[in-house]
Amino acid sequence: MCSVKLLIVEDDPLFGSALKEVITGAGYDLRLAASGAEALAAVAEESFDLVVQDIKLPDANGLDILREILFRQPHCGSLVMTGYGTIEDAVTAMKLGAFDFLTKPFPMELLFLKIESFLELKKLGQESSAHPETLSAFPEITTRSPAMLAALEMAAKVAQTSTSVLLHGESGTGKELVAEAIHRLSPRREGPFVPVNCAAIPATLIESELFGVEKGAYTGADKGRSGYVEAAAGGTLFLDEIGELPLELQGKLLRVLQEKGVARVGGTSFRSIDFRLVSATNRDLSEMAKQREFREDLLYRINVVLVRLPPLRERREDIPVLLGKFLDLFCPPPALKPEFTPDALEMLSHYSYPGNVRELKNIVERISLLHPGDKVNAHHLPPELQSPGVIGSTFETFAVGRPLREAVNEFEKRYIEKVVDYAGGHKTLAAKMLGLSRKVLWEKLKK
Repeated sequence: MCSVKLLIVEDDPLFGSALKEVITGAGYDLRLAASGAEALAAVAEESFDLVVQDIKLPDANGLDILREILFRQPHCGSLVMTGYGTIEDAVTAMKLGAFDFLTKPFPMELLFLKIESFLELKKLGQESSAHPETLSAFPEITTRSPAMLAALEMAAKVAQTSTSVLLHGESGTGKELVAEAIHRLSPRREGPFVPVNCAAIPATLIESELFGVEKGAYTGADKGRSGYVEAAAGGTLFLDEIGELPLELQGKLLRVLQEKGVARVGGTSFRSIDFRLVSATNRDLSEMAKQREFREDLLYRINVVLVRLPPLRERREDIPVLLGKFLDLFCPPPALKPEFTPDALEMLSHYSYPGNVRELKNIVERISLLHPGDKVNAHHLPPELQSPGVIGSTFETFAVGRPLREAVNEFEKRYIEKVVDYAGGHKTLAAKMLGLSRKVLWEKLKK
């Protein structure tokens, strides 16, 4: 490990010293900087493999320092830290080229997992710029968005490792397509790809579906059968919407991942299973872990490499390209294609798409069926596009005579519910629309 050079940029002297002691104790060569100026001086004097940097620095904007470091040393990786829960800054850092981020406080075990994962990717000798080969590896995904290209590049690189991957994105952003591509690009491509939608299986059945059942385990179990974990032997198990797993089952999944094997429900024999786990969620698992709704130790295990798939509203440059793709799909020759007028295109370009690419695809299919060969104006588009951003009347019907505070609380409840629904269940986006912090929104939702 001594050949690996790390730069730690941390202004807290106690935490910085602790990081230095632990990391050098693991055998890494390390230099510590307590400010942006010290960090820039360090990169001017020597080369680094990885910089682990706090976004909040006393003398400079951490994102500006990160940008300068990566400009001076483009082959250096970056892992950012934040203690303020500013996910937006962390996402911006990743767009600049950061490998991943950590939210303070974090266990040293997780830091080492991130470092080791980065070094494993670095050994592959692949650069982090998006090339045409990246898109060819994801033929089902159409994009020219830098954010999406960066996500696909990360997925393509991590595919060649055995690392657990967590895909994060709203519904309709293509998580299963990316998971399939990760399997297809991996050394396990000859093995099975087993997708499981955790939200679609009743809580009473999901344990037996995942781990299998021994004969006689319960009434009606007249024969033993394998589960999805065994079915994924030699291949990839894809757990979609893993945040919906019951809490008690999360501990059993953690044991399967740690021991690389499974015991069927009602059985005692242990079956060793070689499989790779790819998970996906549209929920904030870190926040769920804080609320004790998701096991923190399981999160560390599945979140070794995080790949974020941006929503369509953050990649609007893809909307015209996707329109053309879906028109070709639904109107193959000799079918007549609808022609979108400028006002319709303007409306399509500024809609928020809570259903993301899937919603745009459904809109184009509907227009293709109803208006083949027609000029499509704004009034031909679905009602939800006619007034983008409007989520319903602000004047609800209330019973007269109620106390004002009670009526205000009821209105607030309805409005928050509508905004969360409009945001597709994405709490961070809903909080931003409401002008609240994520913590305050979570508290109001719990209330």
